[in-house]
Amino acid sequence: MKKMKRVLLAMLLTALLMSQASAATMVSPRYRLKTLWTQPVAQTTANTGALSTSAAEQVVAQVNAERAKAGLSALRVDAELTRAAQVRAREIVQKFSHTRPDGTAWNTVSASAYGENLAMGQKTVDKAMAAWMSSSGHRANILRASYGSIGVCCYVSGGVTYWVQLFGK
Repeated sequence: MKKMKRVLLAMLLTALLMSQASAATMVSPRYRLKTLWTQPVAQTTANTGALSTSAAEQVVAQVNAERAKAGLSALRVDAELTRAAQVRAREIVQKFSHTRPDGTAWNTVSASAYGENLAMGQKTVDKAMAAWMSSSGHRANILRASYGSIGVCCYVSGGVTYWVQLFGK
């Protein structure tokens, strides 16, 4: 039953993300979607920010490269963690904290989230990753052997770039 719920949730999230991707393609016809993951670089959102799925994909690649250097297995991208990372990215625009704007803990965003890394202000993937890897707590999340999945969001609002990594089992 639990597996069925996850499958249904994944299907629902995929449909939602695909509908957003289709809308983005209509706005910018020069971009073509090959897969759900390779959307246009900046997708405008309802609350005046922009998601960069290209940057998120690059973060995952760099996280997995760091894990490979440490002899760890790669993390798989998880649709639920990605959805939750997008929620957290919008939230940290309001309040940059591991506490959510409503006062609850960061991990209440998803039952699948076991670790969170946040960053703000770094304009590139390389700079965000360098900041995380130079911080012992963030580095520990990236290199935690018990993690098997990841969701990443890069969100630009008001000229500031916000980064979220959520880790799962």
